[in-house]
Amino acid sequence: MKITRAAYTKSLLSTALGYCNGEGIHPTPLPELTVVMRDRKNVATPGMYKPEVCFVLQGEKEVWVGNKLYRYNPTSYLVSCVDVPAIAQVVTASSRQPFVCLKLELQPSVVYEILQETASAELQGHGSEAGFYVEKVTVELADAFARLLKTLKNRNDLKVLTPSIMREIHYRLMSSRFGAKVRQLGVVGSKMQRISKVVEQLRKDYATPLRIAELARMANMSPSAFHSHFRQVTSMSPLQYQKHIRLQEARRMLSIETIDAASVAYQVGYESPSQFSREYRRLFGQSPMHDVDRRRMSIPAQD
Repeated sequence: MKITRAAYTKSLLSTALGYCNGEGIHPTPLPELTVVMRDRKNVATPGMYKPEVCFVLQGEKEVWVGNKLYRYNPTSYLVSCVDVPAIAQVVTASSRQPFVCLKLELQPSVVYEILQETASAELQGHGSEAGFYVEKVTVELADAFARLLKTLKNRNDLKVLTPSIMREIHYRLMSSRFGAKVRQLGVVGSKMQRISKVVEQLRKDYATPLRIAELARMANMSPSAFHSHFRQVTSMSPLQYQKHIRLQEARRMLSIETIDAASVAYQVGYESPSQFSREYRRLFGQSPMHDVDRRRMSIPAQD
């Protein structure tokens, strides 16, 4: 059965909007769950997706990961199984009908527990380990998210009912057409876990020169296999991934500190400020200082 906007009740959307006091990313009583609200279309903006499922209640969004475009709305949901740099844009939103999206962090421990309790033959899905996908919403998954939102209104419901609903949502994702991708999160030593370990290292030591041989050893792979699997999971090469992390960290530093672009370039690992400026402009559309001035004046935090 295909889900449409009409399938979501006004009370469900109202509950989500109740946690929003304007544009931005808003917390809920459940730490793993946030609500994203945008009341207008925005420009395509680089950001990060962590392991999470994004469930839209209203509006539409496009996300570029590498050279692949993903679009999701109330008829589809997006899943990221690894920390991935992406360029995202809300393409359908207005003050009367804002873009509203639930973001739920995926828990590898929950995936692992379900795998221990479920026969592998009962869980379907493609074996590809790419860490990002969009799939159609099912009635069962929509119902689980609706029940999850309802538990937020009562402290006892949140404490007693939420864990089982969280497990159900993970189970529904693991049983979907692309469930093999999610299941990799709970498989000790899987390629997804090994690439995730490298990704964590790259995010922590982004300013350090890239050493493929060392990263390959960390993943317990040959350099060629590592490069291939890294691109398969993240849709970009290790060098491209590091570049995105460096530039996003530079943007963060420029936004909150009184510091010149050249100094930031050296701090994030660039040897040439001019190369930094060229790559910054290529990713963000403007020179470092012009971009920061624009963001400080009028741009809210992007999700």
